[in-house]
Amino acid sequence: MNRWKIKNTSLDQNRLVEEIYRSRGFDNYIKLFNLDETSFNDPYLLKDMNKTVDRIMNAIKNKELILIYGDYDVDGITSTYILYQTIKNLGGSVSYDIPNRFIDGYGLSVSKAYDIINEGYNLVITVDNGIKSVNEAKILKDNNVELIITDHHEMENELPDAFSIIHTGLSDYPFKPLAGVGVAFKLIQALIGDDSMEYIDIVALGTVADMMPLIDENRAIVNLGLKKMANSDNLGFASLINFLNLERPSVADIQFKIAPRINACGRMKSAKLAVQLFESTEKSGALKYLSEIEENNNKRKKLTKILYEEALNLLEEDKPSIIIHSPKMHEGVIGIVASRLANEFSKVSVVLKEEEYTYKGSIRSYDGVDVIYILGEISDILIRHGGHRNAAGLEFKKEYLDEFKKRFNQLVPSAVRKDITEVEGAIDIYKLDIKQVMNLDRYDLKDCLFLFDDVKVKGKYLITGQHTKIIINSNCEAIFFNNKNMYTKITNRSNVALIGRLDINSFRGKSKIQILIEDYIVN
Repeated sequence: MNRWKIKNTSLDQNRLVEEIYRSRGFDNYIKLFNLDETSFNDPYLLKDMNKTVDRIMNAIKNKELILIYGDYDVDGITSTYILYQTIKNLGGSVSYDIPNRFIDGYGLSVSKAYDIINEGYNLVITVDNGIKSVNEAKILKDNNVELIITDHHEMENELPDAFSIIHTGLSDYPFKPLAGVGVAFKLIQALIGDDSMEYIDIVALGTVADMMPLIDENRAIVNLGLKKMANSDNLGFASLINFLNLERPSVADIQFKIAPRINACGRMKSAKLAVQLFESTEKSGALKYLSEIEENNNKRKKLTKILYEEALNLLEEDKPSIIIHSPKMHEGVIGIVASRLANEFSKVSVVLKEEEYTYKGSIRSYDGVDVIYILGEISDILIRHGGHRNAAGLEFKKEYLDEFKKRFNQLVPSAVRKDITEVEGAIDIYKLDIKQVMNLDRYDLKDCLFLFDDVKVKGKYLITGQHTKIIINSNCEAIFFNNKNMYTKITNRSNVALIGRLDINSFRGKSKIQILIEDYIVN
């Protein structure tokens, strides 16, 4: 369990929204939600924008073959769609490609670079990737294929030798943390001006899904995008919103309902399916793609459940970490399985898929363990690894399995970093007005963490054998999803401290406050 730090020790729980936004530097949060296109920065403030626009327009004029190369998450999918559609509408001979998570991996690979050359493309434009594709850029240049990179990921010391690079970090652009789709949108603004607003709902989708800070230009994008989503003129997107019964989609709706379904395309099949949904011009076609997307999402859920149960059967609980390996594991969901194991057993967890010659895996941290530090210490036996201190991916040859396990477990104690979990403030759950919880959702604060101390358990349940639910009183309950360990550690008389998010659970016409538990202590 991480240590907890309270941001506001005198939080007024009767003015939650106002108090939280003030602590973030916004004395008038209403202004934030009124930001519109007047907050957009000039796209030509981005380095290389002029030459990029000229190159694309010349390629369109000369009927050169153009490829948009994207990524398989929501940010990459939305980026791919809006730039592809824009160039297509301008009369360009344009196609798009998104790498297969299982075959190609992330980003522009060497093999994909040669495929592009062999297919005769003259111009490649990356979206939401490419800033680290140094080798691939050289291959393309050596074979007379010009490369334009649009990306928002962290840059390294050596940049690709591309025709141009559009990245907020390479210029004096006033707002740096745009999503990949935000960078692509700036290019579209430069290409077609105000007509770019046609795609603002799709841009907002990608921005929220990629967890970008919702301030300044991002906030303006999301404000305008959410309004458009209520009556989206993109047939495929409108069909998805209607299927989910979302009259006025919110940020939370994107995070928890829309984005997971689009992400499931890349996890289970092909991310191109989501682009095809956005491309739909007939209702029958949109419904066909929507049906496939929902089927993929349901398969993801079922597969995650099956593989989590498989992982439980392979568990060795007497080790500093959990390391699971099996040929049954699926690369599209091993990260989810690792997260659930870490959450359930309070240990850093590694889930490995056994391939013919290697293990490919996903790691999720717990209690401040810096997994990137560990991987760096054992990099001599790894083929590749990457990520950040709380989540990472890796691959190594099968003959190193025992050595990997031994060295990884040995390094766990020295990798602990005493992380501090910041919470907005302490809330007396017995005095909280449900209207305050409604306002958190209305003003996009549903993700805020709070401390709920001195909570008395009046009842406990194990839901579907995997979720711990506790009754606090007739108007409030709490649930710890994918954690049954808590159920065994509390009684109907326990006093607990909870860290969690606030939600509302409506059932049969009655609404209750619900705490979505992230962490807990039995007092």
